[in-house]
Amino acid sequence: MIVTRTPLRVSFFGGGSDVEAFYTKQPGAVLSTTIDKYIRLAIQRVARPHVKVMYSEVEQVKEVDHIKHDRVRELLKFYDVKSNIEIASFADIPTKGTGLGSSSAFTVGLINGLGAYTGMNATRYMVAERACEIEIKKCGQKIGKQDQYAAAFGGFNRIRFYHDGVEVAPLNINSTIVEGFANQLLCFYTGQTRSASTILSDQVNKLETHDRDTFFRTTELADIALHAERLLHDGKLNDVGSLLHDGWQLKRKLSDGITNPVIDEMYETARNAGALGGKLLGAGGGGYLLVYVPYNKQTSVLEALKDFEPF
Repeated sequence: MIVTRTPLRVSFFGGGSDVEAFYTKQPGAVLSTTIDKYIRLAIQRVARPHVKVMYSEVEQVKEVDHIKHDRVRELLKFYDVKSNIEIASFADIPTKGTGLGSSSAFTVGLINGLGAYTGMNATRYMVAERACEIEIKKCGQKIGKQDQYAAAFGGFNRIRFYHDGVEVAPLNINSTIVEGFANQLLCFYTGQTRSASTILSDQVNKLETHDRDTFFRTTELADIALHAERLLHDGKLNDVGSLLHDGWQLKRKLSDGITNPVIDEMYETARNAGALGGKLLGAGGGGYLLVYVPYNKQTSVLEALKDFEPF
């Protein structure tokens, strides 16, 4: 049996600048980190002439083309695996539509697993780009590239997106600063889920039709990511927290589906209790709300949002 473990991720700045409609015109930039929550996959060669896939559903088919799970179907076709295989997935926390990059973590994990299964191992760049090809081109998802690269590389990175490639650079920030930053972040589940592709498709459509406001706001989001990197290196953590607020105010203007009254109420409640800034993780519309809260305000924020489950 082959088992893979692929991390979920938290994206802080620059989301939306990783879509092709933007980075082919202007370089994108994202700051993100993987976390200690994972998608695990188990892959087993079996005697029975079938393909069985176990995730939130269970599929058992005779032919690969009959698999409903598009990423599994397309990757089995890519690796020319036709039968006698069973695949099962497990997640540490609820992940579907929660903004933690779970779909791409699944895809990256399956690429690594099938690579080992077939003897077709690949570099991290190859794994990430193959995941992008499968999800964006083969499965027709209107999403960006940051999740695939975050999952394939792991760690706390600045990821730049160019018309001719992607650059992943570890931030290499002093561990004391990183620990201080992490200890002032709180994350709350909104109780709502959404499809990243659905939310992002509106932004992508605006970029493809040359909507100037969307383009300039996305440019600002990429610039904020680079500014945040400099602040982190300097240990100016409260300034980074405030910058999260600036980024969220820009992002929420990109599409009507990014926020809603419940999310806005949660966010304002956290801010009124002492949070300096925050954002929804992922494309928006639901999932987890991340907030930056100085140590001396954390009890107040936790009390204010006590009906929502933090992790």
